[in-house]
Amino acid sequence: MLDERGLIEEARSLDGGYYQLKIAAPRIAAAAKPGNFVMVRVSPSLDPLLRRPFGILESRPPHIWLYYQVLGRGTRLLSALGHGDSLDILGPLGNSFAEMPGKRVLLIAGGRGIVPLFHYAQAYAGRQPLFMLYGGRGRADLPLLDRIKALPLRGLFIFSEDGSIGQKGLLTDGLEKIVRTERPDITLSCGPEAMLARLARMLKPEKTENHASLEALMGCGFGVCHGCAVQTVAGSYRKVCDEGPVFPLEEIRWPT
Repeated sequence: MLDERGLIEEARSLDGGYYQLKIAAPRIAAAAKPGNFVMVRVSPSLDPLLRRPFGILESRPPHIWLYYQVLGRGTRLLSALGHGDSLDILGPLGNSFAEMPGKRVLLIAGGRGIVPLFHYAQAYAGRQPLFMLYGGRGRADLPLLDRIKALPLRGLFIFSEDGSIGQKGLLTDGLEKIVRTERPDITLSCGPEAMLARLARMLKPEKTENHASLEALMGCGFGVCHGCAVQTVAGSYRKVCDEGPVFPLEEIRWPT
């Protein structure tokens, strides 16, 4: 875990209220792996007091890229920053998706859940057979699609709830057919809780190994405050920040 002053070199506004930041943070960039996240102080003052968690979209030393949607005060403050501004960044934090040489891997990304899976695809596409299932409410929720199409994936399957791009419907509507035709050994997923809960039910009868990156409200990011605990099927609790954010999909007690 490193505390580094990162310099914003590029701030891009994308469709749907999404933003992408290119940040020079050499030490964090050198250590970051797909699935890791950072805690960012979004204001030079102590208001807001707590840092905000952001997944690492991409890491190519000396840079990291963050991708987020403006949803609250913290992300509004962050979106007002631009080239030349600096950020206090703590990271890389959490565990990561392991490289799985020779395995057929299906990446399942819902909306903002694309972040750790894009990072994984950037790192390993071309070195192993990767497929991606990517969905959102509409075209504006998939602003990274052009960049994803440029990756050497074995297959890309797009769904939108409003039918504005790709196939109409939830991304889980296409899951059974994709698993049957592409025969993945492993699935890696990230997205809304309801999506992950449905994936857990749908993948239970399959022979795939399944891992998910969870999103949670975090106060500290390294296991002190216990504000991000989730319950497991065994009844115990796991902290998303330092025991995750990546867990076996079947380990978490999902809402029914």
